[in-house]
Amino acid sequence: MSPVQGQYLRRWSRKKVSIPTRVDVILDGGKKYTSGTAMIRDISMKGARLGKFVLKKPNLPVRPFSFHLQFQAARYEGVGAIARPLRFGEGDGFEIVVLFEDFWATTDEVKKKKTCRKKKA
Repeated sequence: MSPVQGQYLRRWSRKKVSIPTRVDVILDGGKKYTSGTAMIRDISMKGARLGKFVLKKPNLPVRPFSFHLQFQAARYEGVGAIARPLRFGEGDGFEIVVLFEDFWATTDEVKKKKTCRKKKA
């Protein structure tokens, strides 16, 4: 299928979503800069658009950093991603488009062991 003249075709389609996520802002050296929450507004296989930020520090670093995301919706419990900021979003309010670098998923068994350890302590 060839692109239509003047039409931009995405390699990965976006899906509009509303997924609450916990956010850690990590500097390239590994130090945590700040943390808080955000909303994933759309997502694709390669990245996402984040908005509705609520961070402990009211700013983001000027130095290179990454977002460590932990999805908070029940459907995505235990799923997380490491993402790099790519550009500012185009929606209402402050938004950042990110490029995924890595994903992880925590299994139910790992969660149960962590919960048991916390109860014993």
